[in-house]
Amino acid sequence: MHLHLIPMDEGYVECIDHGPHVPMKPNTSIAQAPAGTPNTIPKLPSEWTPEDTFADHKDKKVMNILFNGLDSDMFDNVINCSTAKEIWDTVQTICEGSYQVRENKMQLLIQQYEHFHFKSGESLNDTFSRFQKLLNGLKLYGRVYQIKDSNLNFLRALPK
Repeated sequence: MHLHLIPMDEGYVECIDHGPHVPMKPNTSIAQAPAGTPNTIPKLPSEWTPEDTFADHKDKKVMNILFNGLDSDMFDNVINCSTAKEIWDTVQTICEGSYQVRENKMQLLIQQYEHFHFKSGESLNDTFSRFQKLLNGLKLYGRVYQIKDSNLNFLRALPK
């Protein structure tokens, strides 16, 4: 998604990574406020500058991009989301699972990588393709092996 949004506007990526821009103003009631009161508070929409309005519209544009890219089943899951980040997080959780599920999937892929072996009757191309899919899956979860290490692992898997 990042690769799709960056050419449009790098600020779009901020919307899905960090949420919408919230225009802030100094908290003028700090003098009589108790300790721990924030130094800034959100602006009312009537106090927004043109820049604040522009930044707010970015989130709505990203929401529109995300909505248009979803099929009807997925759209039904995110129709009530109020920010692009909320839509993105929901889609990610549905497609990839929770943090714990992703962690378990990564551990399973690591185990498959460490115990990778040649299957009887399998061609070299099929074995290599299966190994590449495994490496690509690991990369999706942030686990990248050096080429030297993955080559050695593949060679060890070949029959003698």
